[in-house]
Amino acid sequence: MGKLTGTVHGDAANDLLGFYSDKVEELEDAGQFFMAAVALGFALETAILTYLLVEFGDDNGGELEIPDQVGMANLIKAANELEVLNAPIDVPSHAGADGDETRPKHIAKDVVDKVRSFRNLIHPARALREGYDPRTFTREQLEEYKEMYRSVTHSLLYYL
Repeated sequence: MGKLTGTVHGDAANDLLGFYSDKVEELEDAGQFFMAAVALGFALETAILTYLLVEFGDDNGGELEIPDQVGMANLIKAANELEVLNAPIDVPSHAGADGDETRPKHIAKDVVDKVRSFRNLIHPARALREGYDPRTFTREQLEEYKEMYRSVTHSLLYYL
C-alpha cells in the first residue's frame, strides 16, 4: 500500500478535481443527470482528498500521508475530525464567483454523507439491494446534489 502526499500528489489531485467538475457540466448538458450526479460524487471525494493533501504542510502540522486505498467514508471522517465541514452558512459562499452573495444552503457535515450514499449507488449490487433505478433520476435531484456539493466546497474553502 502506498501513501499519497501533497508534495507528490497535490497537483494531480487538483487536476483530477477539475476533470470531474468539467464532466459534471458535460454530462448535465447532455441530459445525463444520473451520471452527472455520479461525477459530482467523485468530485466531492476528490475535493476532500485534495483539501487534506494540500492544506497540511510544514506550517500546518506537517504533511499528511494518506493511504492510497482510502475510501470516501474515511476521508469524510478525517474532515469531520478536523472540523472543516462545519463552516457557517450565514455568509456568502466561498465557492461562488467574486461578488456573488449567494449563501450556501447546507452545513456541509449535514449533507456530505447524503452525497456519499448516493454515489455508492454506482455499485450494481447496492442499487439492486436498495431497489434503485437510475433511470428515475431527475434534473431537480441533480440540482439538489449540486447544492450539497457547493456547501461542502464552501466549507473546505472557508477553512483554507
